[in-house]
Amino acid sequence: MAVSHSFKRVVLGLRPSVPGRAMQLAVELADLLHLELLGLFLEDTGLRHLAAIPFARELRLLGGGWHPIEFDRLSLDLELAARSMERMFADAAKGLLTRYQFEVIRTPTAEAIASVSRTGDIVMVVEPLSPAEQATQQFSRLMEAAFRSVGAVMLVPTRIARATGPIVAIAVARDDPSIEAAAAVAMAAGEALVIVEASEGAADDPRVAKLAADTGLTVKRIAVGKAPALSPNVLLSAFRELRERLVVTSRGALDHKVAMTLASARRTPVLVIEPPERIDGNAVLQPETAC
Repeated sequence: MAVSHSFKRVVLGLRPSVPGRAMQLAVELADLLHLELLGLFLEDTGLRHLAAIPFARELRLLGGGWHPIEFDRLSLDLELAARSMERMFADAAKGLLTRYQFEVIRTPTAEAIASVSRTGDIVMVVEPLSPAEQATQQFSRLMEAAFRSVGAVMLVPTRIARATGPIVAIAVARDDPSIEAAAAVAMAAGEALVIVEASEGAADDPRVAKLAADTGLTVKRIAVGKAPALSPNVLLSAFRELRERLVVTSRGALDHKVAMTLASARRTPVLVIEPPERIDGNAVLQPETAC
């Protein structure tokens, strides 16, 4: 089992509500795996459209009452917000990364993800701060767009429990690509690898032992039985004794809502990768960067 990854770039959507820890995580991941970093300031175009409606009103605080929305003032506020976010992004990346870029996107979020994503991307989706925001159609469309993209998706909880700990692969097949991807991250981070085995005969796979022998990784295996549809309860039970840093799973192994539930409950990022055959039609990907 060759240990490598095919990632080339981290893509982070930036909004005022995105926690600073998510930005830091994006920088750390790009630095760890020697990737490019793209920060996208996602401007809500709906605000500009609303301001253009003559009868639209805004409520100003401190007794200001209701007033027409001033298009010029709104445009200035959005421009200032973008500049502020760009400074924060540059400060976070400076000194660690040599390849980073910031762009302002003035299209709906789902369209922005579809237009910029490409093979080798890790598209980061940050959990909203409130359950109400998570239930919105806007966030639902963002999730759908991310999972329709050709890249991997990293689900990031609003709070991250730890910056160290084992890298966990959820394997639903003996040759699950999540094992190789998780092993590559574990080697780069100097962490142990834990394989949660959810497939029949996974415990008999000789390649796992070979992986440990070839790489020197500390590998632990947790069997949860054959589980075509892993539930949050099964996963949370398997993770009870772990203090993981990152979870890696293949697209299709988990429903994206289950994956977000796992990320939120464990306060651990979940990386959902594309199987190699879906990306380029081959059984093995030739990586740009090997760890």
